[in-house]
Amino acid sequence: MTGVLAMDGITDPVNESLDEPSVEPSATGQDDVSVETADDQADHIRRLREQGLFAASVEGGIKSRAVGFGSGDAAGTMYKNYFTAPDTDPVDGRIPEDYLDELSEFYVPPASHEGLVKHLVEHGVAVLRGAPGTGRYTTALLAARKVMQTGVVVLDSDAGVRRLVKQDGGLQPSRGHVVQSDGRKWANELSAHLLIRLREATYGRSPLVIVVDDQVAVRGLDGHVVEHEIAVDMRFEVLERHLTVLLADQPERCQKLLQHQRLREDLRGRRSMQKIKVLARRLARRVRDGDDIDRIAQGLGDELRVKAAKLLGPHPAADGDDARNTEVSLWSRAFLLACVVLDGTTLSRVSRESHRLAELLHGVRSPSSVPEMPLFRESVQDWLGDADVEFIDRNGHRVGARHPECRVRVSHHGLGEAVMEVLWHDHSGARGPLLEWLDSLVVRGEEEIRVSAAQTVGLLATFDWNYVLEECLVSWAADKEHAPRRQFAAAWALERAVTEGLPTSRVQLLLRRWSQRQSFRKCAQAAYGTRIGAMFPTEALSGLEQIAQSGMWSVGDAVREIYAAGSRDQVLERLANWSASSRHWLRDDAARCLVRLSRFRGAQAVTAFLSEQGPRADLLRLTRQVLLSPTRQHRGYGWNAIRMWVERAGEEPGLDERVAEFIAELPEPGAEGADMRERFLFYLRLWGHQLPDGEAAAHIGSLVTERWSM
Repeated sequence: MTGVLAMDGITDPVNESLDEPSVEPSATGQDDVSVETADDQADHIRRLREQGLFAASVEGGIKSRAVGFGSGDAAGTMYKNYFTAPDTDPVDGRIPEDYLDELSEFYVPPASHEGLVKHLVEHGVAVLRGAPGTGRYTTALLAARKVMQTGVVVLDSDAGVRRLVKQDGGLQPSRGHVVQSDGRKWANELSAHLLIRLREATYGRSPLVIVVDDQVAVRGLDGHVVEHEIAVDMRFEVLERHLTVLLADQPERCQKLLQHQRLREDLRGRRSMQKIKVLARRLARRVRDGDDIDRIAQGLGDELRVKAAKLLGPHPAADGDDARNTEVSLWSRAFLLACVVLDGTTLSRVSRESHRLAELLHGVRSPSSVPEMPLFRESVQDWLGDADVEFIDRNGHRVGARHPECRVRVSHHGLGEAVMEVLWHDHSGARGPLLEWLDSLVVRGEEEIRVSAAQTVGLLATFDWNYVLEECLVSWAADKEHAPRRQFAAAWALERAVTEGLPTSRVQLLLRRWSQRQSFRKCAQAAYGTRIGAMFPTEALSGLEQIAQSGMWSVGDAVREIYAAGSRDQVLERLANWSASSRHWLRDDAARCLVRLSRFRGAQAVTAFLSEQGPRADLLRLTRQVLLSPTRQHRGYGWNAIRMWVERAGEEPGLDERVAEFIAELPEPGAEGADMRERFLFYLRLWGHQLPDGEAAAHIGSLVTERWSM
């Protein structure tokens, strides 16, 4: 008896017991267009997000790395929120050696570095005490690495340090360890007795650095604390080191930029180490783009903040002028803010949204008088006098205001961030109306506008995390009326906040909690699918696994984004584990992800791993488990994935041999292996007739047959 294979309606002349399932339309070849359209949309959204991210990671994409909790270098402001110990098991992660090598390349050792190394050698445990943003976390990592060159492990800060004194408490012999205490209650509970017990637990073979804030009391910890401080001049040394490495092929332009006096003035007493890194990559990018060095230096932060304050505040009154004429109108301020948020959008849209924002701002109740809003007293030309913007077409060429494709662009790079910073800190009455307006853009705007509005909220979160979290992000994350727009907006806002310097430990803890709450899981999933997941793939994939186990929805979209961002080997390893899980929903996501990841081409294609030993083993395990799944639908996903590989083999020279070698290894000895071999030969013959280049399928079939006959 023959069975029917529900793939393109082809009859399968194989034993009925081997019949493959009817695969969901969204995962089959007969409806690939709809899935590819969704993937294209996801790629489009990712590009829009990247255009709006000004962090250094945008330059070349974030490299995949192990989970690293609590990047103190990224902390711009310290927030005193204490949380209880987590209910889940601790999550520790080893830092990849290539990431430590990258840190070393840009690292300028402070005075505390050698003292910390010496203390670890002599005592095994040290408390590194310093202000957020001073590079203390990087110092801890590299000091631990110097003492123990066999690797560095970042410990879960939520779990604290008391667990380490227990048997199998988390210390790994022959590894250096770093734990961050920012925002954790246990930091104030450190005692000399506990540190002595930790010293005994390390046995001299597992050095530990506990990073604490400079506000943490250290009474009674004499002999255990290393103070971490940096001089003001060292900020310039760090910037100089970064620019020298980034512009190694352009030393003359690099030195000209470094000798500019404005560069030193901009750094004085203001920037954290993470901000200096971001600044260095921005400057290097503009130097490589061929921008004038003087113009680059003139666009730095201090001058921009002064300019932003002038744009938002009253102008100095000239002799004989009426003081009322020097006041910046509400219309002008609203237009400026709309230009900042909707940078690159059409003038008609900017002016329309500025009207909405002005109406919201007009309702602000404050002791000062509220400006009148006469509708015809001012025009767009009047607003332009109080907004440093220019008009361009879709190709970036300057045009007039009446051009049919006129778009608005903020003239100076970084001015938009400066305007938002001045508005938030100096005009607090505008905070609520501004967030309300941004929320309306998220709900009814197009993709480009939604991304811009969400990322603006993320920038505001770096100014006041608690306010923005309570007033906006929490309600967005749990929203049902306009989900998933608000949920994705919350995820994009968190992404921008992290890239702008918000402590990653804060966001990681938030997402971990959201992934455990049903109403917040969708937002947590979306956030893990941003650069947050790319920066911390181990933590993100663990969170997604917890969400997937609930069976509420697939996490394939987030997994695909983490894969696309560069963490491909971690994703394949995790999917291989999911495919062998006893939980149906994990196996289901593994099968779905296999066929979705198979659509990537170029360097991101899964077929690129067919010649790499580690990822190849995970891909082999994943594919085999999917093809042998007890669920008929999952097996269909697996066959569709392999069909894509065979089709691609006709386009890429040499790929047919690698695919054939891979296919030949899939069947294992026994009855199941024999059945799989028979099915493979059938499909290869079938695809030889269906695919545009049937020769590749035929060639792969001959190679596989030859291999199996040996």
